[in-house]
Amino acid sequence: MSIYFFHFLSVFLPLAFILGLLLRFEKQILQIFISVFLGFLFAYFAYFIAKEFIRTEDLQFVCEILALFFLILAFVFTFFKEKLILKLLLSTLLSFVFAVRYFVLTQDFPIFTSALLDTQAINSLGFIALAFILCAISFFFVRFQSFYQFKISLVFLVVFILLEFDLLFADIFKLAIRKDYLEASEFLVSFVGKSQFYLRFVVYVYMGLIFVLALRSLKFRVKNLHKTHELDIIYRKQKAQNQRLNNYFSFISSFLFIGFACVLYFQFVASKPITIDPPKEITPNEQGLFIFDASILSDNNLHRFSYVTGEGKVVRFFLINKREDRTSPVAVFDACRICGDMGYVKHNGELICISCNVRIFLPSVGKEGGCNPIPLNYEFNGKNIIIKVEDVIAGSNYFSEVKELEVQDPISKAKLVNLKAPYSYTYAGYTYYFENEANYELFKQEPEKYARIKFLIL
Repeated sequence: MSIYFFHFLSVFLPLAFILGLLLRFEKQILQIFISVFLGFLFAYFAYFIAKEFIRTEDLQFVCEILALFFLILAFVFTFFKEKLILKLLLSTLLSFVFAVRYFVLTQDFPIFTSALLDTQAINSLGFIALAFILCAISFFFVRFQSFYQFKISLVFLVVFILLEFDLLFADIFKLAIRKDYLEASEFLVSFVGKSQFYLRFVVYVYMGLIFVLALRSLKFRVKNLHKTHELDIIYRKQKAQNQRLNNYFSFISSFLFIGFACVLYFQFVASKPITIDPPKEITPNEQGLFIFDASILSDNNLHRFSYVTGEGKVVRFFLINKREDRTSPVAVFDACRICGDMGYVKHNGELICISCNVRIFLPSVGKEGGCNPIPLNYEFNGKNIIIKVEDVIAGSNYFSEVKELEVQDPISKAKLVNLKAPYSYTYAGYTYYFENEANYELFKQEPEKYARIKFLIL
């Protein structure tokens, strides 16, 4: 769920920094909050109206262009101590364009997937709240420290704005190319691709710059405090200043550390695609049967197996208990007729198709249709699950993985490695390998003469 943290932080942390400098002289915190909230609220309605009429790209395109202008105005107004109304209006406009970007970015990641408030939605809201707190602390810290080091803060503001310009231009060019406003030249495509790749990590730069400001602010602590008399006002002011600097540094450092941890976890762990656990490779008994003790399913986990056919095809299947309250085993291929052979995982009591992330209703497993796993013939005698090897081999066409192994040319009977054979031909669902073109052409003319009558177990 850290994706919600990442999205919120990557969009609103630069906004918090920009507003912190823009509004550093303003003491009306409530008015600032209302102006920012109104921009967010207007963006919410604008986005969903545009979505209703399938015009979200048009709204995004206009807002990205407006954002360029508003960011320039924010830099200019940073030098003014007055102009409160104009600054609040500009804050609303900045909040609007940044919020539209946020809604577009998160449109494929809804928090509420049902009418009920489930645990997953609560966790998602918790991550958003954590990102909001970090942005709020950054806003107040930037305001506070700017009175000590405005010049360096201004330099960092320029860096923030330039990075945002890069992101905005990349989005604008991408949308303009998509709408045929611009021709897709090599330069533009390269710029858009590189910008969108590297700007995935720009949030680290934002947090790093804020941390540098936090470190630099510590040098403004008064050293060697001395109290000259009992009611030394200067001493108390200096002591209070040191305490404020220490408190701000502690708070901002702690939350930046949490932010780094959440973003790192998202980009290097949570955002990685789900993968299946390695299947257990098995071979049938002398009768050509796979026999499994049904008691292995008592843990209600998915048990994945694989069998390598004589042609080298790796056929995966798994056993699962359809009902956790009683023994109800089922055997299915680890593939879907719609999504292919990426496989399935069982997580939190749900069977999930990795390819499309569809949750499978467990009692329906073993039936045809939808994203259900492809059924595999099996027998259950109350104790054992029995599967014939020919039924497993019959599903080899559902899988693409081929394992290197020794095979036989059906014409010359020569031994060769399947993955290195110069010629191959698939007949009746089975792939044959040939050492030369002559054997290959001969087989193609009369495949039924040389094809296997029975499946061979190698």
